[in-house]
Amino acid sequence: MFELMSPWKEHLIDFYEHKIHCGYKYEKGLIVISLFDRYYSSLNIDDLVFSRDIVEPFLYLDSNERIGTQISKASVLRQFGKYLFSHNVIENIYIIPSISRKGEAEYIPYIYSKKELTGIVNYLENYPESDFLGKYKLLPNTINAVTICIKILITTGMRLGEVLNLRTDNINFNNNIIYIDIAKNDNKRMIPISQTLTDEIRNYIVNTPFVLDNHEHLLYIDVDNRLKESNVHYYFYKALKHNKIKRKKHGSPRIHDFRHTFAVMSLTQLQKNDGNINLSLSYLSAYLGHKSLHETQKYVWLTPILFEETKNKMADYSSFITDIFGGDKFDED
Repeated sequence: MFELMSPWKEHLIDFYEHKIHCGYKYEKGLIVISLFDRYYSSLNIDDLVFSRDIVEPFLYLDSNERIGTQISKASVLRQFGKYLFSHNVIENIYIIPSISRKGEAEYIPYIYSKKELTGIVNYLENYPESDFLGKYKLLPNTINAVTICIKILITTGMRLGEVLNLRTDNINFNNNIIYIDIAKNDNKRMIPISQTLTDEIRNYIVNTPFVLDNHEHLLYIDVDNRLKESNVHYYFYKALKHNKIKRKKHGSPRIHDFRHTFAVMSLTQLQKNDGNINLSLSYLSAYLGHKSLHETQKYVWLTPILFEETKNKMADYSSFITDIFGGDKFDED
């Protein structure tokens, strides 16, 4: 048997013996276990902590380490985390998402700052009249529909397809709830929304230059044409250009990154209120309509480099997505 010295000693040994009893040879796993034990001992922490800020740095201790080695280390700690979770060892357990062979998370999201989100909404709300006759045909309700679509995306984390498929009767205006009955993986669900967003949707309906009562869906650019993905993308990219929002690599920020931003900020808020990472992920997974916690983890996974960038962008979030629409117009519910 090997010698361990960290507070995790007994649990690491139990985990190793569990793998052996399951028929695994686990020689490489034993090496990672020993390395993690030595790493944890160096932190001089007496308590059992398996949080993100403890686990992730272990993967990148050696900058010259091959990505295959980092993947192996991540795999062992992922299994150990699941073992801890199944045995109720501690409450807050960080389960490492899968890492690709390119050395990056499977998703490299762009996390928008509050200033960037506000800039996108303000651009659409004050869309320049001089551009109304541009090369892209602007129908009577286009900007009105695109603007409310973007606001729903930012403040709910819904998928673009889910928003475009909303019907007026999917909105419970009295109880501030959106019912999603057309969703990826057929994952029907209810989403609570703020009073401000409910009022914004009401304003969209009031400002639509034709009656929506006889229409099947919520978002239309004119009386006969529904809002399409191409409409939303066109004005979204114009808003990005106007606000000079871009990234150095991994391509342009996407509409789908509103969903990633929502996931990161939601988890941050849930952690502040509850502190149980697994419970927080469960809540968020149900809200986003994910099939599994693993799918949700991919949404909030950040590489060390991206973590610093995102942490800086999150610094001015006094509360979760507060004030996106400006001043006292947005409530904090």
